[in-house]
Amino acid sequence: MRMQKKTFLMMTAGLLAMGASGATAQSLDRENLSPENPAVMQPGLENKGNLVFSSKTQDAGEIFDQETVTLSYLFRNTGVGPVTITQVKTSCGCTVPELEKKTYMPGESGNLNVAFDPKGKQGTIARNITIYTDAETTPTITLIVRAMVKPIVVLEPNIIPFEAVEKGASATKEFKVYGRTDDFKVTRATVAKPDIFDIEVEDMGETEYRGETLRMSVVRVTVKAGASPNNHRADVTIRTNDSRRSIMSGTVIARVLGDLAMDPVRVTMGRMIVGDTFEKVFHVKSKSGTPFNLESVAFNTIALESETTFEPANDEKTDWIVKITGKVVAPAPRFNTPIRITTDVEDEKELTMQMYGQLRAQ
Repeated sequence: MRMQKKTFLMMTAGLLAMGASGATAQSLDRENLSPENPAVMQPGLENKGNLVFSSKTQDAGEIFDQETVTLSYLFRNTGVGPVTITQVKTSCGCTVPELEKKTYMPGESGNLNVAFDPKGKQGTIARNITIYTDAETTPTITLIVRAMVKPIVVLEPNIIPFEAVEKGASATKEFKVYGRTDDFKVTRATVAKPDIFDIEVEDMGETEYRGETLRMSVVRVTVKAGASPNNHRADVTIRTNDSRRSIMSGTVIARVLGDLAMDPVRVTMGRMIVGDTFEKVFHVKSKSGTPFNLESVAFNTIALESETTFEPANDEKTDWIVKITGKVVAPAPRFNTPIRITTDVEDEKELTMQMYGQLRAQ
């Protein structure tokens, strides 16, 4: 069943009566949820409700990742007092709006309708829904949504990391794209840095994929022989003829080696908290021993207050030392920023290296 992509969780209730005896059964009979005589509320029965679900686990079976499905959980208050649902929490895949009804009298029943959106998921999925009530016997209840999610279109891998490529050399790697329609194919692929990477598409026809017969296209990405020495990262946009997943994206990462080398190849901040001070040092060297000038070193971030200095490490100017000192002033749990380096070396005038870490508030 197709649903809106935005997930939701709704609760609807219908009033059903229990027997006059005020039974406290711990399970539900789906065939008989309407006793003839309703239970009568007695004084002093606060927190004496008992919320019981006919089934705590619902399995959607095999579904595609573009299909939102709805599952229904039947429940009833089998206690002798009212029960109030105070909160509903869900894991990824469901959201909870304000419930129109939260308190259920003895014998009253309802349905919890859960809309599960499998977009971006694959394989066996289990998601929890936690119900909180004011009942002494059932303060929390955990419901489970299960599904086997199959993607409409599969991209493998999502990220291609090339091995280090020497200046003047080239290297090629492939994305594999699998589809389910009889005429599936990739119609076009583009890369964000065409001066660094070449890209081409080839339809490979039918193939086996995890026990299924699907159609496959290959997207080949090549680091050009004339690519400039640097760390290169580019997004790849892939278009298919399946309207359900007509566009998808991947990433390619390549390091083209020139004469200049950074040591270490990245700056690691590690785990720091706001207020911590730091000093980080790295070298920029000529592998051939050719003198060169370092012209600037800079980066932008609001997480650090810092000063960057650099100077030759030897008289020949074949090795430069860069020092970054400062203080953490703002949290950045996934801190990752490029350091931009400029030199006077032909084809290596602009270089980048990454500085990353975990910067926490406390």
